Amino acid sequence: MTNVPGSINSFTGMDFTLFQSRSKVTGNNSGSNVSIETEIIQFSLKVRTGTQQNIGTQDALARFNQLDQELKSSLTYNGKPIAELSPEQAGELVSEDGYFGVDQTSQRIADFVIMGAGDDMERLKSGREVVLQGFKQAEEAWGSKLPDISYETLAKTLETIDEKIRENGGSVVDLSI
Repeated sequence: MTNVPGSINSFTGMDFTLFQSRSKVTGNNSGSNVSIETEIIQFSLKVRTGTQQNIGTQDALARFNQLDQELKSSLTYNGKPIAELSPEQAGELVSEDGYFGVDQTSQRIADFVIMGAGDDMERLKSGREVVLQGFKQAEEAWGSKLPDISYETLAKTLETIDEKIRENGGSVVDLSI
């Protein structure tokens, strides 16, 4: 069963201090480099999974009336199967002001990357890349093109992350979605 978080805290469910560079404390030795690489890998996995879950649920809600009962029952929102939602409630969740609307979903994903990466350029770029990977995995999981709302969400997410990268003096070479 896929559990869709009902708040930003349950989405992240983590202490962002885990991603602070330990090399500042321990110096630049090979042990700290391995630690940093491990942290980046863990961070990347969490970003990819979070992106896939958010986009996948957004897609399911956007296609709510087309889903079979088994798939609806396998997805939850706030601990409640989305099968128990009315079409109106599902529509509200993906509306402009809804929890899974473009603004809130893109902000959750971008905030996760930015807060987890801090000002570390390598982590920001890694986070951006795994957002794209998570999105592609969501497309593969659904087996077809996602609704337009998902592509709008991805574009807004990347725009926010790219702005943070530029603020830190970096640049994004691959602007394709």
